[in-house]
Amino acid sequence: MAEVKALDAGDRILLSGAHAADVESALQSYMARGAKVITPLAQIGKNWIAACTIPPKTMSLEDSQALRLDEESAGATGRKAELEDGCRVEELGFKRIVYGASLVTVQRRVEEMKHFGAELIGEIEEADGEWVAVLDFGGAQNTGYRW
Repeated sequence: MAEVKALDAGDRILLSGAHAADVESALQSYMARGAKVITPLAQIGKNWIAACTIPPKTMSLEDSQALRLDEESAGATGRKAELEDGCRVEELGFKRIVYGASLVTVQRRVEEMKHFGAELIGEIEEADGEWVAVLDFGGAQNTGYRW
């Protein structure tokens, strides 16, 4: 199977590759996990592309694979960290999603991140038994924030 690139495009995934069958196979894999097709398989130049929604999360929170703070091997997109206060932070481009067991711990983490230029998007909400906050570092000049 040739390489198929899966690019995070916000609320969708863009798949591209040199061979139609490989891109179609990758698309079918995402669909099997619950993704919906946005753009069916099409050829653009020498490459084949397709786009789909991000599949819904199917594993429990206990199944997540959070990284230790000292791990540097993760890329800038999709990086995760479990923090000392019990919060979990996922990095998606300039966005940070903070998850925590209590409203207070998430509020504290949000306040800390605001000192580094983060802006809270919306409200801190409870979802599936944990508190969630979404922050944007897009406007920050120099975040200096290391989690």
